[in-house]
Amino acid sequence: MITWDFASAADILAYYGEVPPETIRAIAIRIDDAPVAIIGMAYERDRLRAFSEFREDLAPCLRSMPVLRAIKAAQRMFAGTRRPLIAVRECGSGILERLGFEQLEGEVYVWRG
Repeated sequence: MITWDFASAADILAYYGEVPPETIRAIAIRIDDAPVAIIGMAYERDRLRAFSEFREDLAPCLRSMPVLRAIKAAQRMFAGTRRPLIAVRECGSGILERLGFEQLEGEVYVWRG
């Protein structure tokens, strides 16, 4: 079963195998209670960075309703920021534009908040 909710420290640890140095606010997508995707923001010293990562287990389910709802929740989280949010495009899917990011320069995109 696919579920999602705000990511807990246990979700982050289970997904990455360690705790990242940045403060993270994220959504976790789970299959059978195991995190298979993390979508969120990392509060770095001089910027706020958006990120999204998923495991191949989730690939067949990317268009499922729970995943789409999790993405929409992440969009609402991004919209609630008062600082510019940056993201770096790693593939040519156009997902950043669909989420509301604007190209700033090269592969760097910004959500103006």
